[in-house]
Amino acid sequence: MIKIAICDDDPTMCYQLHQLISQKLDSLNTAHTITCYANAARLLAIPLDFDLLFLDIQMPGIGGISLAKTLRQQNFTGAIVFITILKDYMLDAFEVEAADYLCKPIDEVRLENTLRRILKRKKIFNEKRFFIHTMNWCRSVFLCDIYYCEVINRKIYLHTKDGIVEYYGKLKEAEKQLDEHFIKCHRSYIINLSFLKEYANSQVLLENGSRIPVSRPYHQILLAAMLQYMERSN
Repeated sequence: MIKIAICDDDPTMCYQLHQLISQKLDSLNTAHTITCYANAARLLAIPLDFDLLFLDIQMPGIGGISLAKTLRQQNFTGAIVFITILKDYMLDAFEVEAADYLCKPIDEVRLENTLRRILKRKKIFNEKRFFIHTMNWCRSVFLCDIYYCEVINRKIYLHTKDGIVEYYGKLKEAEKQLDEHFIKCHRSYIINLSFLKEYANSQVLLENGSRIPVSRPYHQILLAAMLQYMERSN
């Protein structure tokens, strides 16, 4: 089951997109619910338990980009797809980790590809695990729950949604278990790009409020990884 919301001030567009998404998901044998909202205020007034949001960029009052930034600040972790007649907001879309940027009129093939990618990522990413083995115990952690990895002296610290997991090990060994969502930004840190909110002044701000230093040798590496992450999402 995937739960979807569409926020667009154009009732006709809302209806057409609702019908199109429903048809595509039916063809993909995916159970779903779709709810339409005429403006950002209505969407913000309810508990946000959606897996996927389609947001119009140009709306009266709060536009789609501002709405998405507010939602990310409120720790919304679902996928966001922008729909617009404009092509000038790609960088803003990256800031809120948009899964795609669809121009009106909607290309049906691209929409289907976007839905397939989001469904696949939702399934696979939620299942991948990080395994920890020591002399006395073993444990697994979902990759999607890891904000970042840190090494201090000879200890690895996994900062997760459920707290910090620490064990003796090497960062390069931990890195082998991570996937394309993770990037090394410092010799002592690996961050999960899925939780990146902002990169400025040689620091990364993650959704849990952590500020991670980015050392000079990793500056270009991080920028390239961010662009690749955006391209994969598109």
